[in-house]
Amino acid sequence: MALVTKIALYLTIILFFFGQLFRLQLLNISFPIFDIALLFLAFSNLLSNKFNLKNLHSWVIYFSLFSLLTLVLNWFRFPFSLSSFFYWLRLVSLLSLFLFPLNIDQKTDKFFRLILWSGLIFGFIQYIFWPDFTYFSTLNWDPHLYRLLGTFFDPTFTGLIFLLFLIKIYFSSQTKLFLIPIYFGLALTYSRSSLLAFMIVFAFIAIIKKNLKIFLISLLIFVSTIIILPRMPGEGTKLERTSSIKAKIANYKSGLKLFFTSPIVGVGYNNLSTIRPDKNSHANSGFDGSLLTICVTTGLIGLFLFSKIFIQNLGSTSLYWQSILLTVFIHSLFANSLLYPWILFFLAFEFRYRK
Repeated sequence: MALVTKIALYLTIILFFFGQLFRLQLLNISFPIFDIALLFLAFSNLLSNKFNLKNLHSWVIYFSLFSLLTLVLNWFRFPFSLSSFFYWLRLVSLLSLFLFPLNIDQKTDKFFRLILWSGLIFGFIQYIFWPDFTYFSTLNWDPHLYRLLGTFFDPTFTGLIFLLFLIKIYFSSQTKLFLIPIYFGLALTYSRSSLLAFMIVFAFIAIIKKNLKIFLISLLIFVSTIIILPRMPGEGTKLERTSSIKAKIANYKSGLKLFFTSPIVGVGYNNLSTIRPDKNSHANSGFDGSLLTICVTTGLIGLFLFSKIFIQNLGSTSLYWQSILLTVFIHSLFANSLLYPWILFFLAFEFRYRK
C-alpha cells in the first residue's frame, strides 16, 4: 500500500502545478482535478497507516466528527447538498494528512520544489504573454488585468503560494539568490495581503533570531516594492485601491450576520454554497477570511477544535513551521487561504518540518 500512496503523492504534486486549469463537472458540481488526487492520496495514506487507533484521540478527529455533525444538524434548515458534503470530505481528507503525516523523502521534496519552480516560470510566461484575464469573466473568474495569476487564476492565492515557496527556500540550504525571482513573482501578483504577510513574517523571524539586519532588509524590500511596482492599467495594479477593502468589509459584515444566526454550532460545513448560491462565482463556498468561514459553518465550538489542530504545542515547533503558519494565518484574515486546497496541501507536505 505504501507504493500506491507514493504514486498518489506524486500524482497530487503534479496536479498541484495545473491548479485551476483542468476542472470536472460531475452531478452539477464543478471542481479541479486536483481535488480527486487529494481524495485518492488521503484514502491510500489512511490505508497505509491502517487507521492507527492511537490517533483516534486527536483534534483532527474531533473537528472532523463535529463538522460532520453540524452538517447533519442543519439538514432541517437547508436541503441536503452533495456539494456541501464534498466540501466536508475534501477538508477532512486534507486534515487527515496532519493526523497521519506523509512520508516525504529528499527525492520527493526536490520534485515538489521543481513543481513550484515550474509554477513560477509559468506565472512569468502568463504575465508577459497573457496579461489580460478580463475575458475569463465569462467563465465566472475575476477579470484581472496585468497581474501574475499562474495556474490558480487568482493573484491573491498565487501570491501566498509564492510567499510560502520563498520561505521554504529561505530556510533551506539553497543559495539565497533563488529568493530573487520568487519575490519578483510574488510582487507581480499585486497581492497586498501577500506583501503584508511577507513583511510581518520576516519581522517575526528577525525578532526570534534577534537579527535586526533581517528586519531592515525586509522593510527596504517591502517599501521599495510599494514605490517601484508599476501601476499598469486596471484597478488591480493600484496598491492604494480602496474598492476591494470596501468589498471585504461588506463580506465580513455578511459573514458575521450569518454567524449570529447559529453562533454555537454554525450553519454546517460547508452549506455556504447552498445558503448563498451564486453560479457566477467560484468563491461562494467561503468568506474573505478562513477563520470567519469556519466560525460561520461550525460555530465557536468548531473554531476552537479547528484552531487546536494547528496551535497545539506550537511553542515547541521549529521556526520554519511557525513562520509558514503565521504567514497563512495573516493572509487568511483577508482571504479564505487556510481552506484553499493547495495551501492546506502545502502545509501538510511541510508538516514533517514542524520539529
